[in-house]
Amino acid sequence: MKKHRRYIILILTSILILSLIVGCSSKRNDIGYEDSDESVKDSGLSSTMEMTENSSEKDESPLEPEKVITTIDIYFETTQFEKTNEDLNNLIKKHKAYVENSNINYNTHYNNKSFRNGFYVIRIPKDNINSFKSDLNGIGNIVSENTSKEDVTKQYKDTESRLKIIEVKEERVLALLSKAEKIEDIIKLEDQLSKIIYEKEELKASIMDIDDKIDFTTMQINIEEVEKLTNQDSIDTSFGTKFINAISDSIFFFKKSLENLILLLVYIFPFALIIAIIAYFVIRILKKIKKSKE
Repeated sequence: MKKHRRYIILILTSILILSLIVGCSSKRNDIGYEDSDESVKDSGLSSTMEMTENSSEKDESPLEPEKVITTIDIYFETTQFEKTNEDLNNLIKKHKAYVENSNINYNTHYNNKSFRNGFYVIRIPKDNINSFKSDLNGIGNIVSENTSKEDVTKQYKDTESRLKIIEVKEERVLALLSKAEKIEDIIKLEDQLSKIIYEKEELKASIMDIDDKIDFTTMQINIEEVEKLTNQDSIDTSFGTKFINAISDSIFFFKKSLENLILLLVYIFPFALIIAIIAYFVIRILKKIKKSKE
């Protein structure tokens, strides 16, 4: 019996040791799987981050070209022409701009009234253009606005390259001229040098002109004097505002129609009076002729 007990104890002990070994190995495998899952997650996150970074780089809008000439056309309406022009001149001084060209026409007639029209070509420093445009909203009713941009980067770089080549040619001609001894050679080199200098000055002037157009935005403003400003109703305008604008327009056009009718009657009255007098005498003559026949 003692031998059987020993065998049983040995068997139980071996089973317990085997179970402990199996349990430890399974825990190690679980830990390995967890580590692998975490590594997979980390790799997935890193790849996702890389994809988002790439997508954000692709979504970025391309930069504006290096050399761009900007032109803005704005059309204004105003019922106070003199005040609007005065406010515009104050804005020009405020934002360090200048008027390149201006024209005011006093002979525009509409509905038997004389209206004025002003046209300005203004050069504004490109750093002040946004503040200048925001201040424009307070001096009149902007009806339309158009902005155009011209890329002159290639033209500018080509002109610079040509200028460098001309300057190198000038240096070479000057070097040859300093070494020339014959009068014929000196005359030829001086003639060639004068042509080179003329071309160099033209290229410099072209570069300065492009720089000026780039540094100063050109704004063309047309100010038209009107009797009533155009309503600026949009999708976001409330019904109440639209209703009030409709009533205002209806009263205005009724008043204008009545005024035009009265003016028309005034214009027609002399002709109608003459026609009525002629008709009166004709009718009397016809009646007399009829009585004489009877």
